[in-house]
Amino acid sequence: MFAKLFLPGGAIGRSFLGGVLICLAMSCGSREMDKPLPNTAAIEWNAMAYTVADQHDHFYSFIGVRALAMSALAMHDALNAIQPQFRQYAYLGQNPDADPIAALSQAAFEVLVKAYPTRKDTLRPLLEKWLATVKPSPAKEKGIQLGKQCAAKIIAMREGDGHEKNGDYTPMTKPGDYQYTPGFDWAWKPDFSVARPFTLERLDQFRSPALPELTSPEYAASYNEVKAYGAKNSAVRSADETHIAYWWAEFAEHGWNRIGRITAAQKNLPLRETVRLFALLNVNLYDFYLVTFDSKYHYDSWRPITAIRAGDKDGNAATSPDPAWEPEMQTPPWPDYPSAHAGAASSCAEIVAGVLGTPDVAFTMVSVTANPPGTSRSYTNVDKAAEDCGRSRVLNGFHFPFAVSEGADQGRKVGRHVLSTILTPTGN
Repeated sequence: MFAKLFLPGGAIGRSFLGGVLICLAMSCGSREMDKPLPNTAAIEWNAMAYTVADQHDHFYSFIGVRALAMSALAMHDALNAIQPQFRQYAYLGQNPDADPIAALSQAAFEVLVKAYPTRKDTLRPLLEKWLATVKPSPAKEKGIQLGKQCAAKIIAMREGDGHEKNGDYTPMTKPGDYQYTPGFDWAWKPDFSVARPFTLERLDQFRSPALPELTSPEYAASYNEVKAYGAKNSAVRSADETHIAYWWAEFAEHGWNRIGRITAAQKNLPLRETVRLFALLNVNLYDFYLVTFDSKYHYDSWRPITAIRAGDKDGNAATSPDPAWEPEMQTPPWPDYPSAHAGAASSCAEIVAGVLGTPDVAFTMVSVTANPPGTSRSYTNVDKAAEDCGRSRVLNGFHFPFAVSEGADQGRKVGRHVLSTILTPTGN
């Protein structure tokens, strides 16, 4: 169904891919090459989409990441209809005489208004701002029309994709089964019967292997590690580890879109590549969440807070119970294995490194969940950032280490799949 491209693993493979993409991109003639266009419009539209989505429900549904993905895909298709550099996704027409800024701005606006119809007054000023930068001309009008066409195509393609539908869930009761965690009498579960991805052939395409048996040494080691390091006010967790636990607690939609904006601005990434980065990041996040939740509900495994309080029921002599154990932060309402957070981070690291040609990407930023508030962390490598993000889920008591390790592996596979499947260089 989708073209396959082998991607070598690790930093060397990503550097090779990135170099190829850059070389192919430079071989394509485009208005940006003749007269470079700043990437500010793309960055501002991503920031606007993020803000509106966050204000809507703080990304506690697929609505936000879907809107981010669709708006970026519409912008991407518009730019590549004007001058092909990367393969289009939904709109496959060509309009070489359209203005790119008018086209991408109108495309993003139309998609976001469809997703958030009550926020039209919030979105319109940004549209007007960028349209005002384009002198009245036939090119401007063609850009506006092209933007509308690209938005309409992606909206039609995603109609009825099941993004708002939740499935039914009833927890089981035997040791190892997921059970509702304190503060929740429900579990968030997509309706897999109707959920439609952007790039996957099927939802179980990257399903995780079985998790360790409750009686295994591997399970006991993970149990005792999260019991010690993820406990509320842990005596063994360092101050920096506690900072990591809180700083990386924000959802990937927050942190990795922000990393995308920061790095695109710092590196002055060309406009088309900036839009492509945002499209790949958010398509990747949407599809990864479907993959990881398919695995979560396939295995339906309990969280550390349940397991540690019932450590005398797992049949493992190396797991002593603590009926009063509490995690550092409140556990989310869905099964443990694999870690979605670790996987989202590693998949996004693959995207950033794949687009930029290297994982050695430096950034400093503030997280919305930082404690103390407003504190920042700095990284020089996105793989290290993803590693800390995954580790945070042990340090705040949410996940067993084996769930984090598998989540990271699963995320790498999804990120590489997305990079090789859509928005690839045209080779022109």
